Amino acid sequence: MDDIQVPPDEDTWTLQAIGTPFPKHPVKAPGQVNMYVALWYKHGQPLMGKAWNDSGVVQCAFAYDNKELKGSDIGGNIQVLTYKGDHMSKGFFYEWIKYSEYLADGNNECRVPLHCGTSAPILWPDRGTLGTLNLDKRTAVIAIDQEFHNFTETDLKDMLILVRNTKDGPAQCRCSECELRRELEKATPPPLLMVNEWTDYRAGDTFPVSKRLIKALNRPLNTKDGPQEQFVALWYHFGNAVMGRAWSADGKIAAAFASKTKVFSGNVGSLQLLVQIPPAAAGFDYSWEPYRRAALIGEKEWHPVHIAFAAPCVLIVDSEGHECLGEANLKEEYAQTVLDNKVFRLEGGAIAEFKVSMIAQHEI
Repeated sequence: MDDIQVPPDEDTWTLQAIGTPFPKHPVKAPGQVNMYVALWYKHGQPLMGKAWNDSGVVQCAFAYDNKELKGSDIGGNIQVLTYKGDHMSKGFFYEWIKYSEYLADGNNECRVPLHCGTSAPILWPDRGTLGTLNLDKRTAVIAIDQEFHNFTETDLKDMLILVRNTKDGPAQCRCSECELRRELEKATPPPLLMVNEWTDYRAGDTFPVSKRLIKALNRPLNTKDGPQEQFVALWYHFGNAVMGRAWSADGKIAAAFASKTKVFSGNVGSLQLLVQIPPAAAGFDYSWEPYRRAALIGEKEWHPVHIAFAAPCVLIVDSEGHECLGEANLKEEYAQTVLDNKVFRLEGGAIAEFKVSMIAQHEI
């Protein structure tokens, strides 16, 4: 395939104040469900850090002056990196590569680090957090859990940096140009994806009918209000993952979540929907299996889809067998959902046969 036709677009940084609604199309850190690239200027110095979605609004953290600064420590606005479109319309895509790979191919003009001045974002995979790389000095600063870390070049080789790739397409891209390139090159199929794909949306967005979303029990549920298609949704409340349900309300995304004893619905802000990865790209199959299988200890054929201890779960809410999508807590062994605008919760043996979203790896 020839190089991308359109000229590479500029990076898009969305100005945000702490506590304002989370922006659309944020650029996510690999392997992280709720961590996005953020930029903050402190005394004119660009710092890279992490932003996350907490109850639909922006929170962030940065390493500075031997401390981790977050929340009220952050004065003024920050910026969140966003990307709307694809490599065909934007002229580039973002790619995370090992720092050692970048150094070995440092003169490649088609893979240039995203940067502001000499500062670039760097991901520490072992701890799952972002910090600032100084491209000139080849050093980095990262803070996590109030611990401040300094790194030299030798420490950084397995960490990941974000580059702008202006030549190729993403490894799993399914656009016609990339399919043609793979066919012409007779390329070895790309490695199977072994992660769940959570896609960012906002309540009230147009419902993504073109996306293959993970549907509860793969059919309309038998709800108290009649048959309804409900889809797996993820939201964050005070940093904690909450599983709930989303549905199409007059063509718009509607959602409901139960966090502890409170109901959150309506304008919940940013949320994520679980997308079905095409079989050719996925390394696993989805199924809905009884909770008792998810709670087994040791080797299992099926593994629950989960963030921390929260897993999607379909509850039976009455003796008539009505169903509703909500959350199972794999640690505390309870399941809950929003029913009649209240939190409905069951515990222990009562949830053993409730169906939980699970995955099984393809046989090789």
